[in-house]
Amino acid sequence: MELKNLPAACLRILAPVALLLLGGAAQAADTVRVDRDDVEIRSSCTIEVVIPSIRDENANGVIRIVGRDDGERIVVDLGGGKLGDETIAPSARAGIGISISGRNVTLRNGRVVGFKVGVSASDCDGLVIEDLDTSDNYAQALLSKPWEENAADWLYPHRNDAGEWAAQHGAGVSVRNAKGVTLRRITNLRTQNGILLDRVADSAIYDNECSFLSGWGIAMWRSSGNKVCRNSLDFCVRGYSHGVYNRGQDSAGLLMFEQCSDNVVALNSMTHCGDGVFGFAGREALGESAAPAGSAADFHKGRGSNRNLFVGNDLSHSAAHGLEMTFSFGNRIIGNRFDDNAICGIWGGYSRDTIIAENTFSANGGAPYGAERGGINIEHGQRNTIVRNTFSDEPAGVRIWSDEDAGLRRLPWAAANGADAKDNVIAGNAFARNNTAIELVGASGTAMSGNTFEGCIEKLVAKDSPGTTESAPSTDVPTLASLQPMLDGLPGTRKAVGMRADLNGRDRIVMLDQGPFDWVKPVVVNINRNQARPKFRIYGINEADSVSVIGNGQMFIGLEADKLTSEVATNTPGFLTHFNVQMIAKSRLSKGIGKGVIVAAEWRTRVFNLDADGLQIGKVPTEAEFRARAAEAPMTLVLKTMDFDFGMEGPEEAIPDPNVEGLGVGRERFGLATDARMAVRPGRWRMTVESDDGMRAYIDGRKVLDRWDVHTSAVDSYEFEVEEVKDMDFAFEYFEDSGPAKFRVRFEYLGPPAKR
Repeated sequence: MELKNLPAACLRILAPVALLLLGGAAQAADTVRVDRDDVEIRSSCTIEVVIPSIRDENANGVIRIVGRDDGERIVVDLGGGKLGDETIAPSARAGIGISISGRNVTLRNGRVVGFKVGVSASDCDGLVIEDLDTSDNYAQALLSKPWEENAADWLYPHRNDAGEWAAQHGAGVSVRNAKGVTLRRITNLRTQNGILLDRVADSAIYDNECSFLSGWGIAMWRSSGNKVCRNSLDFCVRGYSHGVYNRGQDSAGLLMFEQCSDNVVALNSMTHCGDGVFGFAGREALGESAAPAGSAADFHKGRGSNRNLFVGNDLSHSAAHGLEMTFSFGNRIIGNRFDDNAICGIWGGYSRDTIIAENTFSANGGAPYGAERGGINIEHGQRNTIVRNTFSDEPAGVRIWSDEDAGLRRLPWAAANGADAKDNVIAGNAFARNNTAIELVGASGTAMSGNTFEGCIEKLVAKDSPGTTESAPSTDVPTLASLQPMLDGLPGTRKAVGMRADLNGRDRIVMLDQGPFDWVKPVVVNINRNQARPKFRIYGINEADSVSVIGNGQMFIGLEADKLTSEVATNTPGFLTHFNVQMIAKSRLSKGIGKGVIVAAEWRTRVFNLDADGLQIGKVPTEAEFRARAAEAPMTLVLKTMDFDFGMEGPEEAIPDPNVEGLGVGRERFGLATDARMAVRPGRWRMTVESDDGMRAYIDGRKVLDRWDVHTSAVDSYEFEVEEVKDMDFAFEYFEDSGPAKFRVRFEYLGPPAKR
């Protein structure tokens, strides 16, 4: 008997069996229970997550939503529930929570956590995602510390045609190959990336909260014609330590890479980021990668991330630039705020036909980088118009220049579009208290008029800039007032700009192990490299708080706290321990936790010249030669740390012991041999050695690391486990050949001993 001839009652009984045989596809149920991986949904329903901590075993989504073939909209409601497990370490989160394909799918109302990508949608025209929380998905473990940047933390957004962004860096929401998408009221905190848009067009992304991330708030790749408005994209940052380094490492509130054009970016808050906006024409546009097959000979002419409108945004307090848009044409930057960006407000290298009007620039350039500093910096720019802006309290208001830049000049983009700085307009701007209001270097044909200067040390500095005139042509530049009707018609209601005004200032960027501090609960941060004497700074308390600080373990001899700093002091040599510090702000009953390692050791150290007669550059000493020279060292020093970045100097300058000066050791061809005994506390440990040049490491007389050659800076590590307190001997041999020198030893606590 055919199924179509069965009575209706029988069909109702068999329907669940049929669905099971079809791989769990939910086609006829109003409520779908999720208690396993690979639940497929093809019709409108409400989700009931029975087991939240389901893992995505095959990287295609715990829940798979497939749009209808006829295009009729389906609505999937998570019912306010949660899918996923946020107890997994952020850097170990894997898989996809919910995958979506097909047209006209709506996903709403719930939380997706603990995955590499919370929601991944592709080939999904008409997609709507709303009222969704995708916080606490993947975030990389950062290696940079308050005292030193680690270059391994740099992002590389230049490739994404094969989906590298989502695969490598994760996201709360990732959308690929779609148009007519609506993403609204999405909350994404404490992840690496918020929303990824790959080849997304004619879409609306608004009223979202994607902040306190270690990568990008919203990232766009080959995405054009979109409205990005009323979003909070604050504290999307890495590579920053206030007063120590300000790199940003390619993090951004809004990333726009590889020919993202004709977008409206309006009324967003993008403060305290690496860059507020990081825009770039792309490798294909520049000719660093091949143009599409069959492209015209002039493919690179006019190619870039073009004709975007940036209006009414707050682009302040960034580690690098408020807005960077390079190698691109016809962008308009109108009525935005640029305050306290470390390098400059706008970086527009190789920009063409850009309009920069009615923006406010204040106190940018406090931590400049090379020639970049101040309000607007444009290198090799042409036909850019800078009008009716205000600049105050900056090293330079507007700086336009060109230089050799031989590598970029050879690219097909430069051949097609030129590389000189020329024919720019600077008119009707107000400069106050700038060291230099306008600086031109190698910029020809600059036209200026109607600028005012108050309290500026230099009004105009021009060098090798022929054709500079004081009469600018009239320009047809839109005003902020003329754009107001368009702004009023943008979707959304969120008043993102100014929402975090109480956190103004780059000193509020505090990087933790996985991302920026969110200023919700107090935190205790170790700010001292020296593992023998950690030093803590407490963030997130106020003057009214009564603070007490507690340290664990009997190794702590003294622990003092005030409103700003706490120090752990030790006077017992010879131990290696991890620690936790708990800070209690009594007035709010808030707690902050700090953790770290104390290496209290007496390093018995001999420093000596490698060669008896003349420098033998390039010669790697044999073990016998090295140890013979060490035995001849006239003195054994007792040092508290093994952490030396010699640079181009030598032991006399870098080792903090006055006895070193009498040893006569040079800056090249020297050796160092050291050992110490420490009582090691139980746990799993990692010992890391950074060396330039040769290094050997021994634990209890057994060689565990060996890089005994001439090399540039290299990092080696060894992991070991201690089940109970144990006295252990650590020894190191190191030699410097020539050039920069470095020898650093650090210990990390990885966790309690493995259960056996």
